[in-house]
Amino acid sequence: MATYLTLSNDLARESGLSGAASSISAVTGQSGQALRVVEWVQRSYIDIQNRHNWCWLRSTWTVATVASDDTYAFGDCTDDRLAALITRFKCWWPYDECGAPNVKRYLTSGGVGGEGWMTFLPWSNFRAIYKIGTQNNGQPIHFTIDPQNNLVIGPKPDAIYTVAGEYQMSAQVLAADGDTPEVPSDYHDLIVWYALEKYGRFSAAPEALAQAQRESSRLMRQLEANQLPSIALGGPLA
Repeated sequence: MATYLTLSNDLARESGLSGAASSISAVTGQSGQALRVVEWVQRSYIDIQNRHNWCWLRSTWTVATVASDDTYAFGDCTDDRLAALITRFKCWWPYDECGAPNVKRYLTSGGVGGEGWMTFLPWSNFRAIYKIGTQNNGQPIHFTIDPQNNLVIGPKPDAIYTVAGEYQMSAQVLAADGDTPEVPSDYHDLIVWYALEKYGRFSAAPEALAQAQRESSRLMRQLEANQLPSIALGGPLA
């Protein structure tokens, strides 16, 4: 399993670099060509993560509502897999692959047996219903995403509810020698080939660039087949 440091040295080897950049002892405190190498690796991994909404960056969240509070930032929610408050956030998943609403809730005191799906409303529709006049608290049945990217539920909860759904994590940024990319290990070499493309363009090295493009295209196709959500087919029209 590759680390930030080993990936940087793999790039240095594939680039045929000499001098201090040919063997990097640490990803921090570098300068010159060695600094460019570690930065190319870091940026390339970010580029790969931002290319799609990958499955390995998709996770589930849960939040316990507060009575009369309808608005929740991502930092209010707990990542169920990490058992910690969300710190890396890209976007909510309001719908699943079949186009069905993807947020559910239950009255916490009543238990999960009463869990039900909530219906998504566009912000303008939600605002027209719940953000005007005097509103009565109740069991939340709708949710939306406001312009500040907060999750908003309606009606305002009349008790403590457990609300859950899915979200997309933002990119992992490699920073320390031992940082291991979260992308499945079979595709760690893709980071090196992506970074070699940056080297090839910077150094005007057409052979290195061509090789990197061939290998990165091959591995990218494999990663997309493995880590993109399945496309759901709808039923017959009539």
